[in-house]
Amino acid sequence: MEDTTAEWQEYTIPSKILQKVSKKEDCNKLDLPPLYHSVDPDALDALSTTCRIQFEYIGYKIIIENGKVTIEE
Repeated sequence: MEDTTAEWQEYTIPSKILQKVSKKEDCNKLDLPPLYHSVDPDALDALSTTCRIQFEYIGYKIIIENGKVTIEE
């Protein structure tokens, strides 16, 4: 029988970004513009552990390095 289990990841990089930006904006993350208007969310998860990624999202500089998300104004 084939094993079909998958590893559960509580927070993806895109969800971490939305969570941190919503705290800075003092709003619900569902009220933020879609992240995919600024960057490909699937690519963030794939690349976030192997390189440094930097982009702008609603006026914030988002930096992802070694799986850590930093938000700068």
